[in-house]
Amino acid sequence: QLAVMLYRYAGSPATEGSLTGFADASSVSAWAQDAMEWAVAEGILTGKNGSALDPQGTASRAEVATMLMRFTQSEDN
Repeated sequence: QLAVMLYRYAGSPATEGSLTGFADASSVSAWAQDAMEWAVAEGILTGKNGSALDPQGTASRAEVATMLMRFTQSEDN
């Protein structure tokens, strides 16, 4: 959900990202697909151990902080 919020805040930009490198890419909900591809392409999401995104999991406070930091850094560029 956080990836979707950041994606929409960024203006829902077009992306050519791909989730094919992640073992659980098929677990990404259809409504979050574009946002997740964008977040991976922008380096906001890099995945967890074992090449997993864990899209149905709960993000820890540290994971959310990292995503927000990466998002603000990508906005500065």
